[in-house]
Amino acid sequence: MGVRKLLLIVSSLIILLVLLTHSSEHSVNNSAMREFLESQYVPEVGLLRASITSYPDNETIWLANDNVLAERALRLLGSPLWRNVSEALRRYNISYNGRIDPLLGKPLNEFFCPEVITIGNVCSKKFNTTLLLKLERANESCRMDDWQEYADLLAYGALSDLLVGNETGAFTMYLRLLKMWDGYGFRDKAFSGVYQTYKCALFIYLYKSLGMPKEGRDVYEACIQIISELQADNGGIITGYRVVDGNVVPVGDANTETTSIVAISLLGNR
Repeated sequence: MGVRKLLLIVSSLIILLVLLTHSSEHSVNNSAMREFLESQYVPEVGLLRASITSYPDNETIWLANDNVLAERALRLLGSPLWRNVSEALRRYNISYNGRIDPLLGKPLNEFFCPEVITIGNVCSKKFNTTLLLKLERANESCRMDDWQEYADLLAYGALSDLLVGNETGAFTMYLRLLKMWDGYGFRDKAFSGVYQTYKCALFIYLYKSLGMPKEGRDVYEACIQIISELQADNGGIITGYRVVDGNVVPVGDANTETTSIVAISLLGNR
């Protein structure tokens, strides 16, 4: 074997080792996410509760956003519980909610203010409490004119444009979203000192949906790293974070909505 060929092989092995190391440092444990979501399952109603400790979500079942997203996430994660959740959502005649729809393949027409309605309650033996059943949906009498000032809504808007074939409009919104990145997270109109994890996840989903353009590659890698650092010991993804001296500091609880959006973002459009 010639020296040149040997050097080429060694060089290739070094590159492969670097890539594998880089990948392991930026990994999210999918099995752990699945276990977390399954642990939130309420057998009496066939749906998942919202969180573990954060009140009142630890005593709440959100049909949407949470369970509409969880159905998709559980399916992607290979959990048979997605069928139970799907059946329960059908009983309540809920498939979308006018906000998260593009993650599920349905475009939006406009953005409206959210409204919350309480549907009922269920006694849970598993969690030894009574859980409220709630739904967040679009209030079509209240149109949002400032939606482009919110990172998550820009992501949903861009995804919606992609679904109807408007790639130019989608990329324009994507560039606007990129301007909200401050090096640590998305600082939009709703920012109050804590970055929201799910906005990083939505960026990942949009970035991949756009074909992983050169613009924003660094943001994509940063978001992957941040999310990997926000996976709790229970497997769920923590809702928020601060950055202190360059370190990601988790803020809040791991919950169903954030974990489901992360699962969809990482697995849903590969």
